[in-house]
Amino acid sequence: MKPEIIKTEKKNWSLPGEPLTEEEFKKGIKQAEKGPFFTIEESKITMEQWREKRNSR
Repeated sequence: MKPEIIKTEKKNWSLPGEPLTEEEFKKGIKQAEKGPFFTIEESKITMEQWREKRNSR
């Protein structure tokens, strides 16, 4: 029996109906757990900067 070949292409997980194996799901979770992580204050600052940049266009 041949081992299953896993494609390493990036998936857009935000699209509904995209097939996803359990292995791909677990791999994605492990990748997300690596970070980066921000504190609430850092997140607020980043969001405010994004809003200012978006509104200045």
